Amino acid sequence: MISRARLRRIAAVSLGIFLVLAVGIAALAGTGVLAKPTVEGVESDWGTVTAETTEIRTTATVTNPNPVGVPGVVDVAYTARLNDVVLARGERTGVGFGPGTNELHLSTAMSNSKIAKWWVTHVNGGEKSKLRVDATVSAPGFSRDVPAQRSAVETDLLGGFAKEGGRTVEFRGEPFLRVGEQRAEWGEANESVTPLSVTSTVENVHDYPVSLDGVEYAVEMNNVTLAADRQLSGVTVEPGETGRLDVRMNLDTARMADWWANHVNDSERSTLSVELYGLVERDGEYKRVPIRIYERSLTLETDVLGGGSTSVTARDAPERDIEFERPRINDTDREWGAVDEETTEILTTVALNNTNDDAAINDLLSIRAAQHTAVNGILVATGRQRTDGLDAGRSEFELTSTMNNSKVPAWWARHVNRGEASTVTTTPEVRADLGFTRFDVPVVDQRSEFETNLLAGMGDGEAETVAVDGREAMVVRPESVRWGQATPETAPIDVNATLENEQPAPVTVTEIRYRVALNDVVLANRTAPGTHTVPPGESESIGFTMALDNQRMDEWWVTHVRRGESSNLTVAVTATVETQAGTETVRLDSLSQNSTVTTDVLGDS
Repeated sequence: MISRARLRRIAAVSLGIFLVLAVGIAALAGTGVLAKPTVEGVESDWGTVTAETTEIRTTATVTNPNPVGVPGVVDVAYTARLNDVVLARGERTGVGFGPGTNELHLSTAMSNSKIAKWWVTHVNGGEKSKLRVDATVSAPGFSRDVPAQRSAVETDLLGGFAKEGGRTVEFRGEPFLRVGEQRAEWGEANESVTPLSVTSTVENVHDYPVSLDGVEYAVEMNNVTLAADRQLSGVTVEPGETGRLDVRMNLDTARMADWWANHVNDSERSTLSVELYGLVERDGEYKRVPIRIYERSLTLETDVLGGGSTSVTARDAPERDIEFERPRINDTDREWGAVDEETTEILTTVALNNTNDDAAINDLLSIRAAQHTAVNGILVATGRQRTDGLDAGRSEFELTSTMNNSKVPAWWARHVNRGEASTVTTTPEVRADLGFTRFDVPVVDQRSEFETNLLAGMGDGEAETVAVDGREAMVVRPESVRWGQATPETAPIDVNATLENEQPAPVTVTEIRYRVALNDVVLANRTAPGTHTVPPGESESIGFTMALDNQRMDEWWVTHVRRGESSNLTVAVTATVETQAGTETVRLDSLSQNSTVTTDVLGDS
């Protein structure tokens, strides 16, 4: 590439113009007619830069002490070369100026494509070039070559990319790879490509093998991509071992012209960077993994038309360790799927909070999820799902778990014994595969609770007067209605009440019958054993148990889910009362119940 000092030589051509002027005026001054004009100062700056050319603008301040102007009879021509590649040719004819102080403006367009041609000779010459600027001045009857300006251009870009020390690539805060002994070497450049080879050692300090099926590379200079391609050969390194990765890249020589235009437009500042990424093959397709095996950059600054100084600084790339935040599974969007007599589907929309913003990771990441759901410690449902490729942020996929309805009586018995309270625990298991290695991803268990109160209002109401044939027969005073110890076979409801007889004759309860149903599923329809006779003016405590058939709770469950986890509970208790007025079967409202039971088993409402 061209240093500021070399391009400074191009600007110096304008000085040759002033030498020509001095020679022409000297011929007249020799006769004593005219005094010699003098050059007071020269300033050069970049002009218009396009994709094709770079304009060099030069302004010279000339003082003519003569009372008359110098006619436009002087011609100037000059040529600038780097390694025999002509960068620019300029010519100005009919140069003249008036008396006093004058400004002479010169403009030359340099073709940016010449930079690409010079680049080939520079690389093949061991990053060494020679700059030569030739100028010629002429006037009527006079012609003279100005002494050529010569200088050497030497760079050491490869030295800037070499690095002795190693860097450790961390994964989730733990050492993963150690990359060291970075080297770079030019191949034989031509007008199409400039070969660049880089090598690195790769030490596996991970617990699992690391395998790369290839390498993807990128070489950029001021946002101009000089090379971007893939090499489908890589390296496999077992834990504790070290391998070597060799990568050959082909830079697009012609794009050096694009770089030059950007370099001038960016205040003569450029950053040259080389990045190498790993590739893995998945399902016949090569995908890039976010492992930068090699990363190095140089900063080039020039001041071509100012002081001519240049600087090339090698700088370490910022730390770019793999930052992989393990996705979290949040079972917040679960719903029931298909329900039949045997099974109930749990359709879980798995929300993955993926904070990784590296598209290479997310496209490569494969998630294998398994889910186990238990109610009150009884495993009721399982499901598995694999998802390939995740978007950054929140993404979703559906995981179907199949719940065995035959488990309902068991967990329902525990629900009753826990005071009609249940705990639902979903335990997800997640494994992540990034193609080049594997690891486990722990996730947070999901836990929810739900409660019911089927016996609400039963047994805690006011005393109830029972009439037979329109006449008051007795008073039923509820004492308590509570669950007994439930099993998967039976869920008992223990009922206690007091019968009060305020009549002058005995009252006999010959039969107490109960019927319990959830939706259309009848759980109990029986007669309590025994009869109860209460003498006049006395009372008697009675107790009986309504034995619910818990084995039918799986049938109820199907109706409950299909109705949106809503059920109609019907508890009907009747007593057949015998008095002197007759016998009549009446409903005991104080011990009966009609209510709606709702649940949110999945805990998502």
